[in-house]
Amino acid sequence: MTRSASNPPGMSAERGDPEFSGHPPERDLPVEHDSRSSSDRVVIVELSVDAVLDLRRRVLRTGTASSDPSFAQDADPATWHLGLRRDQALVAVSTWTPEQWPGDPDQPALRLRGMAVEPALTGSGVGGRLLRAGLERGAAAGAQVVWANARDTALGFYHRHGFTIDGAGFIDTATGLAHHVIVRHLTI
Repeated sequence: MTRSASNPPGMSAERGDPEFSGHPPERDLPVEHDSRSSSDRVVIVELSVDAVLDLRRRVLRTGTASSDPSFAQDADPATWHLGLRRDQALVAVSTWTPEQWPGDPDQPALRLRGMAVEPALTGSGVGGRLLRAGLERGAAAGAQVVWANARDTALGFYHRHGFTIDGAGFIDTATGLAHHVIVRHLTI
């Protein structure tokens, strides 16, 4: 499959080329600066899948049944990966892919996957900032629903950001951990 002649610099034209990622190179997206410290610069960036895998592995796969942090949708051209950099360090990541919400397959929906924050920054607000940026981008793209399979240990975080539980809990086969489907309807 050939990409258009307007490929961004560093992006190959052919899927068979090992340099082709299907996603744009990292770029800054508009975001407000962290008001807690004038020395901290917080930037939301769009990332390649390769850039999110290390943090996903360290946060989401340590001590679980699987060490593989990748998802089948990662290479899909419609999938996008966001990260939050704080003083240049990548401290939070998330992946967003168009995928029907089982609760209402007729609504345009996004599935959130691989939301991970450096453990030392849990509770600092960086995860919420990244989540809000993804929700805003999804709404601007026409999504009416965002859903995810969330670890039970993260349900409080998602509840604070407007998500509700949809259905009974289950054990995720990749991690062996308790999860629930969560959903948030976006106002457009």
